[in-house]
Amino acid sequence: MFELARGLDPQALRKIYDAHGRLQITDFLTRESALALYEDLAQSTEWRLTVNRGEEILHFGLDELGLWEPAKAELLEKAVTSGGRFGFQFRYDVIRKAEGSDGLLTPFTEFMCSDNVLDLMRAITGADDVSFADAHASRYRAGHFLTTHDDRVDSMGRRAAYVLNLTPKWRPDWGGLLQFFDSRGDVVRAFTPGFNTLNIFRVPQAHNVSWVTPLAGAPRYAVTGWLRANS
Repeated sequence: MFELARGLDPQALRKIYDAHGRLQITDFLTRESALALYEDLAQSTEWRLTVNRGEEILHFGLDELGLWEPAKAELLEKAVTSGGRFGFQFRYDVIRKAEGSDGLLTPFTEFMCSDNVLDLMRAITGADDVSFADAHASRYRAGHFLTTHDDRVDSMGRRAAYVLNLTPKWRPDWGGLLQFFDSRGDVVRAFTPGFNTLNIFRVPQAHNVSWVTPLAGAPRYAVTGWLRANS
């Protein structure tokens, strides 16, 4: 169902990854594969809003949110804003494989765990102990964001993170950029979410997804996860 694009050069990609700890691979999948995954996610009715409250992860059905009284919605807005002002906070829509999706997310996760993809990921990252990849789908709409963090969870064996971007057209003015920071908090690199572009970066590494602005002409669709060793 999914195919890697032809012409990927692991040695050339490894040099970029070793030098910077991050890279972009344009045209990661065949165009047909990427379009099928994008269309599946764009048409899905399984999306739920996810936010965190400290270390607790909360999910809300979109139909449920539509029935809330304004005062209740305002409380959620205040909590998310307060949480993100000085700490780790996120707000975006999500589909997780564990929820029993009948769409293409499960087959894509299996594809990312296939021998040829894992061999490619090990060759690029140099992490020879990577044994599987996990995945979830994300949809960032106006007002969605992910504040700065480094993905470190020592017990989970995360060697690198990946993000496969799927929105056909995206402008950097819309926000939703994957940004990387140095120790002073300066942005040292930012990746615009180009269609069928796979971003890979070493864990741990400080990064965020910038606020999606009201200018956004489409949601920011992606499948993201981690390349992991057995813990």
